[in-house]
Amino acid sequence: MKHSDWLRLTKEGERLCSVLRQQGYHCHKQSRRLAWNVTKAEESHTLTYLPAPVAGWTVLPNQETPARKQLMLLVRNALKQEQLETLNSKLDIEQPIDLTRPWVIIRLLNDARRYTVARFYNRQDAEDHQRVLRRFMRGAEFEVIFDPYEE
Repeated sequence: MKHSDWLRLTKEGERLCSVLRQQGYHCHKQSRRLAWNVTKAEESHTLTYLPAPVAGWTVLPNQETPARKQLMLLVRNALKQEQLETLNSKLDIEQPIDLTRPWVIIRLLNDARRYTVARFYNRQDAEDHQRVLRRFMRGAEFEVIFDPYEE
């Protein structure tokens, strides 16, 4: 698992625990795992992320008890709510145009397209970065251009 995925899932787990805490549950993070001990009254469960092929959050032990069903319902609702909020925030907020980095390294692709690799404040930084890219990616073509607008 990539480190960025680990960080994203850790934040997601913490958000799930905050929702559960609002419902009266106590959550305690297990070290070095994507898992939290979740307790309420005398019931104890483990909220954990199962990797592929499941690739989702679950509550262990996997017994059909009313307490586990209630906990899974809260987790699913929290995940749905989080997905809706993420979708709405992506739709509502336009990304501002970055006019502070006009020097761009582009990669020239075979079918007359271009791919923006990086943007820089000044030309010298862009050319230095281009030299490094050419050294490590010998088959690719890179150009430094002045492009004050990001489309």
